[in-house]
Amino acid sequence: MIYDTVIIGGGVVGLSILRSSLQAGYNAILLERNPHLCNEASGRNSGVICTGVDAPSGSLERALIRDSISRVREFCVEHNVPMRECGSLVCLWPWDEHDNIITDDEDEKKIDDDNTLVTKPGNPDDKLERVLQESLIAGDNATLLSSETVLNLEPSLTSHCRGAVHIPGEIVVDPWLFPLALATHARELGKQSIHGQNIDVIQTGREVVMDSSSFNTEEGIWNLVTRRCEKDSEDVVFQTKSIINSVGVNSDLMQKSASSVVRNINPPTFAARPRQGQYIVYSAPQNEFPTRPIQPVPTERTKGIFVYSTLYNQIVVGPTAKDQSSRTDDEIERSVAKELAAHATRVFDRTMGSSIMQSDTDFDPTIVGEYVGIRPGTSKRDYQIQLHCHANFITVGGIRSTGLSASLGIGRHVVQSLLCSIVSRSEEESTSVEQASPTPLPDVESLVEQYHSRGDGTINVAGHDYRVTHPLTRMGWDARTGIASSGK
Repeated sequence: MIYDTVIIGGGVVGLSILRSSLQAGYNAILLERNPHLCNEASGRNSGVICTGVDAPSGSLERALIRDSISRVREFCVEHNVPMRECGSLVCLWPWDEHDNIITDDEDEKKIDDDNTLVTKPGNPDDKLERVLQESLIAGDNATLLSSETVLNLEPSLTSHCRGAVHIPGEIVVDPWLFPLALATHARELGKQSIHGQNIDVIQTGREVVMDSSSFNTEEGIWNLVTRRCEKDSEDVVFQTKSIINSVGVNSDLMQKSASSVVRNINPPTFAARPRQGQYIVYSAPQNEFPTRPIQPVPTERTKGIFVYSTLYNQIVVGPTAKDQSSRTDDEIERSVAKELAAHATRVFDRTMGSSIMQSDTDFDPTIVGEYVGIRPGTSKRDYQIQLHCHANFITVGGIRSTGLSASLGIGRHVVQSLLCSIVSRSEEESTSVEQASPTPLPDVESLVEQYHSRGDGTINVAGHDYRVTHPLTRMGWDARTGIASSGK
């Protein structure tokens, strides 16, 4: 059979594009090289859905985050995805007062050799006001809070906070159940396909061999060569009218490989700049954790280190932002763990350690885990979502750390603005699937019981096995804390 589109990459963005494609009536399939979904960046994020305040004004990134945030609550309710609508606090700390600030003053801007915006030190008193104004421009009903108000809202914090901006639209979700809902709905839509063929629209453990693939320009058909990760497996060719490259940190390499095969595809104009983000996770003392994510004033380079509680009553500190050349190095660094613990100690004004080893001087028995994620940043400050119309090839790159937040918006944009321009659907086809109501996920309590009874790190939903790949969900389910103790 000939597919309308093949999505390469099984993270939260690829799953959202697949779901949007099937909702629009396209005959779509997703291929993921790993044996399980969300095995890379999407399985190592924070679980905090942001509103795009730190995204550049006028950028595609901010627009797609805003589109996504307008629909994410409805999505979570409809699919039974746990969430906490709490907003966040952008706090000004005394140790951050002399850091560089985001500014719109052209006289204070400088562009370095890598086209990165660099700011000069500004007046500390202006920092929160600038965050407030940027939040209002982004569409948030943000408010400026005094230090006294901050302590009344979050009594677990140190009294050293100078004040904060409350951004009400930000949400804490289960970071693994959100993409799971996208996957289960996509598979449900696939079963309702007008083509009536019993084919799983999500295939894991299947790697694309772009160098061996080809595109027939006259017929407008790709012959996409794939192979199983198992040794000595035979190649399988998927025929498709279009390809959507959503492979995260390797999206530039995938486009480069495609451009060597098809001359109508330009080489990538962006280069991956992997950024390592390390987290440390503590068990939260009863009623002694922040309800709202606590974040510093963002800079042009990073949003900074968050301190927040998950739905499983964990305190998470992170991520850091270490630039690296490796696209795969996710090793825990002890020096970075010490920095995270030191930040948490200052925020809570109580000693928090960085090691789970009893022999270490920095041992902390409340640590339940730590993890590292590699964010798919690029040399550009915006998303790199590009259509190569003469080869029916779409690249979705440069999504950096906001893939979860923008996923619903990215899915809609790619399908309704780009895919529709190269692969047409009849009105009957485009409405036949979209009207179907999704089956919500089982409640958390039943999923946790199944997870423990199976004992292999997986659950089964609607006949498909899924491995719990996100550390925060896995830690919460292992310990049966928070919503895992009694369900949603």
